[in-house]
Amino acid sequence: MKSIKEETIENYKIKYKKHIFSKNIKITLKDDCSILVTLPVFCTYKIARNFLIKNFEKIKSFKINKKILTKELKTKFDTLKIIKSDVLKIQTLKNIVYFYYPSCEDFNSDKIQEKLILAYKKALTIEAKKYLPERLNFLAQKCRYKYNKIAIKNQKTRFGSCSYQNNINLNINLMTYDFDVIDYVILHELAHTKIKNHSQKFWQEVEKTCPNYKDLRKKLKQKSVI
Repeated sequence: MKSIKEETIENYKIKYKKHIFSKNIKITLKDDCSILVTLPVFCTYKIARNFLIKNFEKIKSFKINKKILTKELKTKFDTLKIIKSDVLKIQTLKNIVYFYYPSCEDFNSDKIQEKLILAYKKALTIEAKKYLPERLNFLAQKCRYKYNKIAIKNQKTRFGSCSYQNNINLNINLMTYDFDVIDYVILHELAHTKIKNHSQKFWQEVEKTCPNYKDLRKKLKQKSVI
């Protein structure tokens, strides 16, 4: 097998991805029933594929518990408006996302839920791009950190990251958490501008600006992103 990074097996779309922080091969069944195989950089795609094939029947038996979004869904700054209508559509006006749904259809249906997730992500992106850079700049100045650039992304697993050039990435899904949790993630990444690992020295640095970081880390892990 060559360095194949994507393939289809029994109608499952498979994506192989090497990750610098991965220590073992990890298989994730995604919401769209595609499969993500994450492997360490030193691992070959052939080994990862063989591991996948060996466990394929078990993987297919996994059940995905989809989160159902309700009509009462709100964003932190009320950027999403859910409105009864005769049609199903998303409209963005003046940084407000309007989600129109037909009242005659089941709100929990896949069609409406998939569209609502798109609208929700749009609203979270608008709020994240407004709030997170301003908050990052405020906390950096307050705690005397220096960073280079900021990027706002929609990611499934990582809430933030800091590169060796001190470029910071923050996840739009942070906007679904309390403000103190958001601050913890920002301060965590700012600490990485000084210490590029998760050593004891790093956590001591985090504790200087966020004394209750252990409790906030637990909150961050208590729910998954959409």
